[in-house]
Amino acid sequence: MRQLLLALLTLTFIACGGKSGNGSDAGNTGGDDGGGDGNNGNVDAPALVPPGCTAPDLTKPQCSNCIDDDGDGFADSFDIECTGPTDNDESSFSTGIPGDNIDAVKQDCFFDGNSGGGDDGCDIHVCCLLGAATVADCPIGQNQYDPANCPPPIGTTPLSQLCIDTCGALTPPGCDCFGCCTLCDPNNPSMCYDVITNPATSPDCTADVLADPTKCHTCTQVPSCGNPECGGTTCILCPGQTQTDLPAECNGTTTCPSGVTSCAGGAACPANTACDAGSQCCVGIIL
Repeated sequence: MRQLLLALLTLTFIACGGKSGNGSDAGNTGGDDGGGDGNNGNVDAPALVPPGCTAPDLTKPQCSNCIDDDGDGFADSFDIECTGPTDNDESSFSTGIPGDNIDAVKQDCFFDGNSGGGDDGCDIHVCCLLGAATVADCPIGQNQYDPANCPPPIGTTPLSQLCIDTCGALTPPGCDCFGCCTLCDPNNPSMCYDVITNPATSPDCTADVLADPTKCHTCTQVPSCGNPECGGTTCILCPGQTQTDLPAECNGTTTCPSGVTSCAGGAACPANTACDAGSQCCVGIIL
């Protein structure tokens, strides 16, 4: 898996004005320090903690316990390595949930807390995300790959409505249903990368090495499922960005993807959702 073809994964520098991209400027930034010095515990200021936190709660998973567990300066949903409130590993893109995201080839809903598409209707080959236009381009599980079976933009096979509805509700802004996310370097949030966050596919990917395609493998998002759009004049914050990173056109105001409720300013979220402090949007939770 770690030998994925570098030619396929070479970073492409494109503008991110309303659409994700690798190594891109995702809008006007308010500074390059991002509030911390990376995942080494040497931070310049107290950790950025979600507004609802009043005290640490050791009974909850790491990504909802109001603690900066990995010492990178970002706690819970401000930490780009947190996939949701049930994620119990703040130090990596692994969720810490037994049996979750263990298949490197078959990709189901990345955000539902388990592996296998039986409950969510999501099932695509990883090479659909790696941008493999032909079987020969597929670096992993090649004998199981048919590009035509991919959803657009690689293939022509649509995703099931069950996948779109079930997984889409659990997917935070900046990501598609399969964990291909536009992640911005927390220490330089103008630099954003489309990377696969599934630890079975990118086992060495962390917030510190987003720019390294040999560790954080470059991916092609599936626009029909999830909320992949972020950055630029969309005024939707990508993971790793804060309100100070919005371009002037947004007038300091964040927005959320269509159909997603905003929790900016402490607004309450609907039932079965929780406020993602990073994006200031309400995201579905695993029930």
